[in-house]
Parts: sequence; structure tokens; C-alpha cells
Amino acid sequence: MNVIIDASLPGIGFYHRQAKTGVSRVAEQLIKGLHESEQIQLSLAAPTHQAETLRYARETFGKQAPPLVNRPGEQRWAKLENALLNPFSPQSLPSKVIRQLFYRSHKALATEQARFSDDLLPRGAVYHSPFFAIPDDIGRMPHIRKVLTVHDLIPIHHPEWFPAGERAVKDAIETLPPDAHVVTVSQATKTDFCQFTGFDPGRVTPIHLAASPDLFYPVTNTAQIKATQQRFGLGNEPYLLTLATLEPRKNLDHLIRCFVQLAESGELPKEIKLVLVGTKGWKMDQVLGELAKTESIRSRLVFTGFVPDEDLAAIYSGALAFVYPSLFEGFGLPPLEAMQCGLPVITSNVASLPEVVGDAAVQVSPTDADALAQAILTVVRSAALRKDLATKALQRAQLFSWERFINEHIRLYQTI
Repeated sequence: MNVIIDASLPGIGFYHRQAKTGVSRVAEQLIKGLHESEQIQLSLAAPTHQAETLRYARETFGKQAPPLVNRPGEQRWAKLENALLNPFSPQSLPSKVIRQLFYRSHKALATEQARFSDDLLPRGAVYHSPFFAIPDDIGRMPHIRKVLTVHDLIPIHHPEWFPAGERAVKDAIETLPPDAHVVTVSQATKTDFCQFTGFDPGRVTPIHLAASPDLFYPVTNTAQIKATQQRFGLGNEPYLLTLATLEPRKNLDHLIRCFVQLAESGELPKEIKLVLVGTKGWKMDQVLGELAKTESIRSRLVFTGFVPDEDLAAIYSGALAFVYPSLFEGFGLPPLEAMQCGLPVITSNVASLPEVVGDAAVQVSPTDADALAQAILTVVRSAALRKDLATKALQRAQLFSWERFINEHIRLYQTI
């Protein structure tokens, strides 16, 4: 079966480390799994960022890289750009200068968006975009079956959470061809998408994500845990953990406010810290200035910044519990990652999160400060509860796998 995947998102992430978000990782898993499947003849498409996509494919798969279906002229430009970039590391100054020159050239020539030719695509192929809008050229091809993945509708429901604007989700939905099929990452997102768009539910398939077993697992080596904690400034004290981009929709100001309240009241043991893993988003400096006014409290809030994937399992495994009071999630990978590391989880009872954690976590309203504070105290005070939640978490996490994720995509392609 011929399948074409839009690989521009992993291509962008190859040069922009901060762009390697959960959505990008999902696209990479899809591409990797389909490439390994004997049932699929995989090709890649690059509606934008052709050079980046080509280099991502080459660096990831080597000589076995799936071919690009872009026009030959576009591929020649991409190969020329990569030939000039090859001597330099992706984040180096020369690399940035070369890429900027090519970007300006494409903009001046109005060639930023690729054009796809009917005769270069296998008839009856599936074109799947794991995030961005399906290109107009593809949308008009009746012999190409189209699939779009919708992760969530957060930028549409809450544009105020995206100060710089987030057009990708809106554009993808507004330009969705009527004959397309849609994959959502949860039943909750399917319901939300169908209610918002009026799209035929029979053409929408929820397929759950997964957490990589190679990256997320219980670390039992105490020395490894302590070494990782020291490297990221966590010290030796017990800590509660959260992991997210520090931005409004993750509701971290609410979590920090509850933690500060518990710390100031003396209900939470003085040695316990709150560790926040992730890049600092907008408004967080203002929140911290308001909440942590005393040095004794501020010192109990630890911001690690970006943490490489290979260090996350040790940081998860060393925590007392994982707290994730997000206001809205299309799926919610961090709680699943934490559960797969055998960590007790406290999370929100909204959107897709109950669908992910089931009865293996403590669920509270993301706007109820008393409920969150009480949940934290209950989990911190009871070793027996933490042990029970950890056991349930590991069992629950086994329900999700990338192998299942890939197989369900292949079944969908076969069906349509």
C-alpha cells in the first residue's frame, strides 16, 4: 500500500530543537513505524521546509530513507541547500545564515509552498498529514485518499492562550477536503471535533498515542537517579514533579499557588520541593513574582528548563508524585509517561485526561484549589497510597503502545 506522510514537522524540528514538541514526536513515531512495516510503501512529502525534511529523512534513515514526492525542481533546490549546510552543525551560525538566505530567496520567488504534481504521486495512495493542513493540490486529487490528524482544538477554543497566534490547527480544519478522513488522538478530541465542525463521525477515527518504552520506564538504579537529579539542580530532597511548557493552558500558576499555600501553612513538609520541567512560556515571570515572595518558598520551586529525553525517566522515577492539573489536553502524554515510569499521578478530570489515566490516578477539577491541595497532601502523606497508585499506573500504561498505534493506522488506511 502506498502511503505518503507530510514529514515537514520533523524536518523543522531537526534544526529547531524547541519545535520538537509532542506533536512532532508523534509524527516521527508514525513515520518510523510505517517505514518498518512490510505492508507499507512509504514516501514523504514536504509542503514547506523541503531541505530540512530531506535532511531529517537522510539523517534518520540513511540510504534507506523514503523518497520525497516533491517536484524534481524543488528537490534540486533542497539538495543544493543541504550541500552547503552539510559541513556545519544544525545550530551553528553559518547554518543559520545559509538557511536564512534560502528562506528569503524562496519568499522573494513565492516558492515557500511546494506544488504537487498528479503524475508524480502513486494512484490510490494515502496522503496523511500528521498536523499541518492538507495542501490544496492534494485536496483536489480525487484518486488520492486524504487523512488529517487532529490533536486538539485548543487554539480555536482558547486563542487567548496563544499570544503569537496559532493558525496551523485552524487552517488545517478550515481547508479540510470533504472526502478526507480524520484521525484524533482521543475519543474526547473526536467528540470535540465533530461537535465543532459537524463533520461526519463515521469519517473520524480515534487512535491513542503511547509513551516510548525506551525512554520512559522505572529507573531502579539509585545512583543514576541521584546523579541526574544533581545535574539538573534538584538536590537530594523529595520533590513533586510536573512537566510542561510553562504556559497558561497547563494551569501551572494554579499548581504553584496551591504548592505555595501548602508550604506557607506548614502542612507540606519543609523538605519537599516542586520541580517544573520544561521551557518557560509567557506570563510565568509575573506569576512567580506574585506567588513566591519569600526566599524560603522561592527556593522550593525548581525550574530545570529543557531536559533531554534520555534523562526524563530518572527524573520521573525519583519523584514522590507527578502533578498535572492541565485545563485542556487532546491526549496528555506527560501523565502516561509518568505512569509508565511507575509514578503516582494527580491530574485533571477534564477533556481526554480521564480517558488516558483511568482509575490509575487521582483526578481533580483543574479549577478547584482545595481539591488539588488535598490530593497533594493525601498522596504525600500515604506511602501505601503511592505504592498502590504506582502499581495501577504501570498496569494502565501497558494498554498503550506505539506498535498498536501504527497497526491501527494501517487498518484505517486499508479501510478507506
